Amino acid sequence: MLLNLSHVDISYQGSEKPTVQDVSLELAEGERLAIVGESGSGKTTVIRAVLGCLPGGGRVSGGSITFEGKNLLDLSVDGWQKIRGKDISMIFQDSGNMMNPVHTIGKQYVEYIRVHSDMSKKEAYDKAVELLTMMNLPNPENIMESYTFELSGGMRQRVGIAMAITFQPKLLLADEPTSALDVTTQAQIVGELMYISGTNAAMIIVTHNIGVASCLGDKLMVMQGGHVVEYGKTDDVLSHPKAEYTKTLLAAVPEIGGKRYV
Repeated sequence: MLLNLSHVDISYQGSEKPTVQDVSLELAEGERLAIVGESGSGKTTVIRAVLGCLPGGGRVSGGSITFEGKNLLDLSVDGWQKIRGKDISMIFQDSGNMMNPVHTIGKQYVEYIRVHSDMSKKEAYDKAVELLTMMNLPNPENIMESYTFELSGGMRQRVGIAMAITFQPKLLLADEPTSALDVTTQAQIVGELMYISGTNAAMIIVTHNIGVASCLGDKLMVMQGGHVVEYGKTDDVLSHPKAEYTKTLLAAVPEIGGKRYV
């Protein structure tokens, strides 16, 4: 098993009880899990715990998180440095906000590659251009010379995806990667994520959009109020939901021509 979360609780400073409670999941190599739920349900908190980057003094206060048999909660700073970006990588909700606005895409991308490898600047530059091309970005050399504010939201997301898959990670975490985009661009980004899923990278995608979840996830987890209310194979959960909250989410999906596309 690639990733295993067992009865994980996550707490923040000042909270009397864990914000997220008793989360368990398993993910095999190449498998995809979609986590859905309303804002504040704990979706992003779960994947940030997997990456070891909980904000605001957050910590895993119970349970265990193992990746390839290693307990991630025991890793040192150096240990995390070796895993993040190479074995486990993340796509953020707006990748542009995670980049430095005063440096070009190329400067940051080349630096990112060289931190995690022994490539020369020329090799790193060529690798970056190759990945941007793979993400269907036009004129990748121009993208390398651009600043984040000069790119559209969809272009920034493609840059973020390219950076996240540079080292062919074993696990890719995606935090609402389509929520800040228009519907057409959302469909394009979902297509890019579907392409990645063919590379044997396991994926956890956090989304509000149950349609996106049904398209991308082999498994589906539904969260509400920091708890898992439903978890199983996507087809099973969508066809036979057990939790009232899941039924409510599905009922909220609009119909087109009498059919719901989930």
